[in-house]
Amino acid sequence: MVPALIVIVILLLAYLLFFLENRRFVIRRETIRHSKVTEPFTVVQVSDLHDCRFGNDQTKLLAAIRSAEPDLILITGDLFNRHNKHVYKNAFAFVRGALKIAPVWFAEGNHECALGETGEKYIDAIREMGVHILRDEYADLNEVRLIGLSQYASPETLSAMLDHQRLNLVLAHRPELFPIYAGTDADVILSGHAHGGQIRLFGIGIFAPGQGLFPKYTCGLYRRGKSLLHVSRGLGNTILVPRVFDTPELNILKFQSIESKENEHVC
Repeated sequence: MVPALIVIVILLLAYLLFFLENRRFVIRRETIRHSKVTEPFTVVQVSDLHDCRFGNDQTKLLAAIRSAEPDLILITGDLFNRHNKHVYKNAFAFVRGALKIAPVWFAEGNHECALGETGEKYIDAIREMGVHILRDEYADLNEVRLIGLSQYASPETLSAMLDHQRLNLVLAHRPELFPIYAGTDADVILSGHAHGGQIRLFGIGIFAPGQGLFPKYTCGLYRRGKSLLHVSRGLGNTILVPRVFDTPELNILKFQSIESKENEHVC
């Protein structure tokens, strides 16, 4: 009886520890140098928020974004949570605050799609707030072509939107589709969805939706041919099992010219 009680207490303490760990976030910074970049710019990638809260009215999250002085804030899907379609307060608070910092662009995730009509209402609401929605659409921002893909967009759809004179920056929620998107020679693809593998042991993710056990694309930068993929571990969680050794993250990406002296990822 006593050993069993000790085990229960240990498991409870471990659960509480990781639960609290899931209530904070870290900032992951990457510098990407590319031959198509002449003027440096900074992007904040926000992925998989799932209506989670970081401070009253998202003050902690917004303060971190503001300090990065971004030129663009890019949401790579799952701003909302399909498991509770009536909860949206934290997502809307984030959007309202983010719009005061920099232009905000959004590409859908699987949770927005799963919400059906409710998801459409939420997307319409953030559009009315001022968020730019990209669904198999693009926008030209000086030397950048910003492309947002729907959840299962075909490589042909992506290929038709590429402008090889500009830096093609693609928002595509599902990282497991990277091999087929890389075949189009898209320059940089931003994804989320994998939640870092949910449990990370020795830097390796254990499970990710769409990839199963020991997923390949969970966190950080990956290269295939001429394409670079950046996967965010994301900020939120949607299941009772907490992240383990997998702290939520906010991503700050600095794009610089190939002549930059910083010794980082060169394309």
